Amino acid sequence: MPWVPVQFKGKDVWAEVDESGAAVVTGGLRKVRYSQAAGARLYTANAGNIQSTGAAVVHLPEPAEADEPRAPRAAGSGFGKAGTRTAAQAAAANVDAKTRIAALAPDVIRAFTDGACSGNPGPAGSGCVVKFPDGRLIERHKALGEATNNIAELVAIGMALEVLRAENTDPASRIVIFSDSSYCRGVLTQGWKAKANGVLIRKLKEAMAQWPGAELHWVAGHVGIPENERADALAGKGVYESR
Repeated sequence: MPWVPVQFKGKDVWAEVDESGAAVVTGGLRKVRYSQAAGARLYTANAGNIQSTGAAVVHLPEPAEADEPRAPRAAGSGFGKAGTRTAAQAAAANVDAKTRIAALAPDVIRAFTDGACSGNPGPAGSGCVVKFPDGRLIERHKALGEATNNIAELVAIGMALEVLRAENTDPASRIVIFSDSSYCRGVLTQGWKAKANGVLIRKLKEAMAQWPGAELHWVAGHVGIPENERADALAGKGVYESR
């Protein structure tokens, strides 16, 4: 199995790569190991916290099974669904989201997106909050008229990308977009075959490609993350204006 020596939070580790030497990234995470020995334990690390050392790829003995990634979580995450979560599930989801957000490097642009509709389809709206490392905070909302929840979630991501474009964001920037939609993450980054919204999905993929450092992460909604709650409120404003 190919690995490459890298730095992770000041430590020398090995990160998984493919046969061409390209980083293997899943949901913004990479597998790393602290030992070259056979059966070494694997861990998952935020790709943004891994620094290349320019070292050559090496083939190491088979590791142990990787720990379960902490992010992104989707159906079956153990956090339940918004509106029906137990107090313990809500607390766990809150800690999970805060931990992953806090782990981001200071230079990462963070975007929080949400979509909503009253009925599905029904009056719909989208909202986004984009936080730049220099302190800028930009909010947007949009009334969509009659639409589905999935469309509203996708449009919200597109709005965040529009903010990046309007702010002349450097293509080399590191960006993490948080969405509580496992559907969006699936069709945009996980190869899910969409039965609808094909044109919108294709345009979003093309837009995301303008920022190779952009990642889309799932985060539980309605668990007290201020920017997430604000994106939800903005989406609700769009619903109101669509009525």
